[in-house]
Amino acid sequence: MDREKLLSWIDHFTLFCFCVLVIFLPIRETETIRAFSMGIPLGLWIIKMIIQRKWLIQRTPLDIPILLFTLVAAVSLITAVDFWYSADEFQGDWLTGIVLFYLVVNNFREEQLKYLLGALLLGNLLMVSYGIYDFFHRGGSLFTYQVRAGSLHSGFGTFGTYLITILPYLLIPVFIVRRISNRLTLLCLLLLNFFALYLTHSRGSWIAATILLLLAGWRFLPKKILIVSTATAAVLFFFLAPQTIIKHHAGVISSGAPPTSIETGQARWELIKFSLEKIKESPFQMLGFGRRSFVKKYQDFYLRYKGALLWHGHNTFLNIAFQTGLQGLAIFCFLIYKLIKYCHQRANFENSLLPKYFLLATLLMVITFLVRNLSDDFFIDDSALLFWFLSGAAVSLRRG
Repeated sequence: MDREKLLSWIDHFTLFCFCVLVIFLPIRETETIRAFSMGIPLGLWIIKMIIQRKWLIQRTPLDIPILLFTLVAAVSLITAVDFWYSADEFQGDWLTGIVLFYLVVNNFREEQLKYLLGALLLGNLLMVSYGIYDFFHRGGSLFTYQVRAGSLHSGFGTFGTYLITILPYLLIPVFIVRRISNRLTLLCLLLLNFFALYLTHSRGSWIAATILLLLAGWRFLPKKILIVSTATAAVLFFFLAPQTIIKHHAGVISSGAPPTSIETGQARWELIKFSLEKIKESPFQMLGFGRRSFVKKYQDFYLRYKGALLWHGHNTFLNIAFQTGLQGLAIFCFLIYKLIKYCHQRANFENSLLPKYFLLATLLMVITFLVRNLSDDFFIDDSALLFWFLSGAAVSLRRG
């Protein structure tokens, strides 16, 4: 096999692994498939560099903030509450995602975009279909939250975050696809996604979906239609939204006190106040990477509201401030700003329809993903990996 054919084979097999990864990434207990889907392309990337005798590493607009945050997060291990826990979380929740980001940036090309999107939609159809079926099979109700749709994911929270991540890639083409049949197909899948999202009974995900619709409407709809639609939806939600979902309580078992309950919104507010007070006291303190650093440091607060699951900041930005100090939070915000700026500028510059759509969708994905993580922290595990994968695919388009 000559050199060109070997390189072509490597590119095709790498694309196949990427497609397998986006399908299986949200499915729980598929770690072996994920490992092979990431490990094989990583090995092939190294082989390509050996064959071509040069470094195949593209510079990106995110290189500096990624490097700076990595350094700050590594330094946080020195002052970590639990060194070995934080070291493991640093490797699993940050370094793995960054490696995946650069793997995609350097091994994905614009002409492969349609295959990736096909795999993304196929995996989404599988997740949504099973999620709706499983919800009603377990006796779920539209108006109570005792059963929540989790599909093949690890739970309703991660499933809702997955849907928020994928929805922009379904919503944007509904506005720009020209063929009526394709638009109707995408619209049906989009409606299934929103229905599955409702079945998660996750208020944080609902808010993120609302922001997504407003941003997309602002971009593609006349302003009068957007205002009327928004007002109508707000009125319908006010009168039809089940109060048992909008407002519900969690049991609290405190040491030396009788069992009681607290409204979950109030519990999060107490958590936010406590977090801001501690950050104000020691703004540059670094507890070490990982969400459990919070409960390891402030166990008394956790025990005060035991049962309400307040074992971390329930907010990505608060958690990063705890784990890496305000210096880490500032660098992380700079990283997000650079990613949003790149997607916005590149989408305005792009003339080809498919890359332009993907960049716009990624721009909305970044924003709504972070909105979702204002009420919880799912910037971890497969949710973070999918974020980095899609971001890497968008950044790779700059080579065109």
